[in-house]
Amino acid sequence: MSGARTRQFVYLSHLIIQIGGWAFRIGILIGLLQSGMSAAGLGIAVTFAPIMLGSLFLSPLVDRGDPSSAMMIVNAVRICALLAIFGAKDADSFQSFAAMATLSLVQPVYLSAEVAFFRRITSEEGMISVLRNIANIDWLTYLLGMLAGAMLSDQLHLPGVLAFNMSAIILSLIVLLGIKQQFRRTPAVLEARPSGTVLDLAPLYPAFLAVFLLNLGAGIINVYPAIHATADGVLDKSVLLTIVMTNGVFALLGALAVKPIYELIGALPTIAGAAVLLAACLVMMSLDAGLPVVVASSSAMLGFGQIFAAAAHGYMVSSVSPDRAGRLSGLFQCCTYSGVAGNGIALSFLGNRLALGTIVLLCAASAFVAFAVATFAVVRSRDSQASCPADR
Repeated sequence: MSGARTRQFVYLSHLIIQIGGWAFRIGILIGLLQSGMSAAGLGIAVTFAPIMLGSLFLSPLVDRGDPSSAMMIVNAVRICALLAIFGAKDADSFQSFAAMATLSLVQPVYLSAEVAFFRRITSEEGMISVLRNIANIDWLTYLLGMLAGAMLSDQLHLPGVLAFNMSAIILSLIVLLGIKQQFRRTPAVLEARPSGTVLDLAPLYPAFLAVFLLNLGAGIINVYPAIHATADGVLDKSVLLTIVMTNGVFALLGALAVKPIYELIGALPTIAGAAVLLAACLVMMSLDAGLPVVVASSSAMLGFGQIFAAAAHGYMVSSVSPDRAGRLSGLFQCCTYSGVAGNGIALSFLGNRLALGTIVLLCAASAFVAFAVATFAVVRSRDSQASCPADR
């Protein structure tokens, strides 16, 4: 099986698993909301915190073995966790929250294993295409999975959503098993590094910081649509659907646009440019200028966010040797979700003290600092190239 065909099958597995995952997220959220806002809040907490733990402590384990085996193990764990929810009486039971935490804990491990697998069969230059394709699948399946989950929740309730997600995981597992049987082991790396090369994260510190700061600002998108769709304590579902679905379409467009931009101006300028445009969108989001501006600014913000994320992830993963790709991807995810979680914590403290517009402006300030950090990295990179005799 060729490298290109192998990638197609891994993309297929990712698409299947993501449709089921998005359907599950909306299905379990609906179930928790029916139990009360406190249950929904706890559900969000057990969704984000374990992701950071998994990305820090479990993702590095991917580099010690076969990434395809790691993906299969994660899928097996997911099936067991969903079976536990099947056995729970209510969506807000301890059993359900424990299962949700387990699903979140292994989520970054699966993505790190995917990235590590791709890194071992793909050149440095090809990684931006891989991560662009993963982002495309994520947002396409976001749209499809959310619709499927909402429909199944309405017709078959939570058990129907769980059955749908389990079927997707089993199908993904079958695809991965087929890949493993073809190769028996992970394919060889396309390019070799000098034997003395050791991972040195110092050049990537600005990128890590920029990822954290940008998500510290952009994390407001998790509550922004619901806030604007709620008036006098009543949620307008049509407004919420309009904002969320338009956000998803623009995020998909951003993921589609990242490769040509990346190849045209380079990794670091793409990261810096996306950061400053995202910050400008957050400034627009802070304005109380009506639904059209809310939809347009938040959607554009998500689009630039996808360009930033894919470019940053691609740049960072391509900067290390293939046997460190899983660890690096885990650190990237940790910075991402730490920023999102930090935004939630800040919102919980400031929500009753400041107006929404002021809070969003603070988010924009965080994104502008991320732009400044990325710009510093661009300047430092150009100075380094200019001082290299080989480039003169």
